Amino acid sequence: MTMRGGQDAAVDAALVRLADVLDGVTADLNDYCGYCYSEQDAAALAGPVAAIPSDLVPGVAAEVPDHFGDFANLYRKLTPRIMALMVHDDLHVDEELIAARLAEAGCWSTWAEDERTAMLAVGNVWWEATLASYPRKPEARVVLSFLATTPVPLVHWLEVWNAQPSGPADLHAADLCLWWAGELLGGELKVGWSETIDITTDIKHWILEDAQPRLARVPVEPRLAEYLEMLADQTQT
Repeated sequence: MTMRGGQDAAVDAALVRLADVLDGVTADLNDYCGYCYSEQDAAALAGPVAAIPSDLVPGVAAEVPDHFGDFANLYRKLTPRIMALMVHDDLHVDEELIAARLAEAGCWSTWAEDERTAMLAVGNVWWEATLASYPRKPEARVVLSFLATTPVPLVHWLEVWNAQPSGPADLHAADLCLWWAGELLGGELKVGWSETIDITTDIKHWILEDAQPRLARVPVEPRLAEYLEMLADQTQT
């Protein structure tokens, strides 16, 4: 299925806005792990963000904070590059790990309001673009797990899903149900790098209530029908 017109363009525009807002952020690279990073790497990271080699970004994106003395500013500086690679599935680092590193860098706690707003704007258009096409990488459940780590309540992202027309969003819903079936039937679905965010109640309610019309439109999938029946029975007991 093809994407609705303008969705990817909106993502790119939001990424440009994020880069503009964070333009000029600097980081002190005098203190870094010399075992993992060379002087050349440090010099590149200290230079213009657009000139940092693409193959250096994923490693820093996944790095533990204590490898850089000025980790928070370095991560803030690199965030536009990291987000651009991640939303286009070119980062190849677990999205929940990126969410954890962003939190450790102070994204949702100490960054300026316009910077947080720009980050959430990327999240919003990325989410809509994800739901508007199928198949798509990263998958909807992966994007939702990332968004669950933001200050925005999970129900907001589910309401955005509810507002999408039939088609790709229906197929994403079926995939999410099948992927998280075991966790939901087990009574505990947690996301986040350390699995500290419990989304069991919200997701279960959404599947059994809001998503039912979507799931009914998905071509017959025996496993899905069986799972939904089991989940409904479990909820009633």
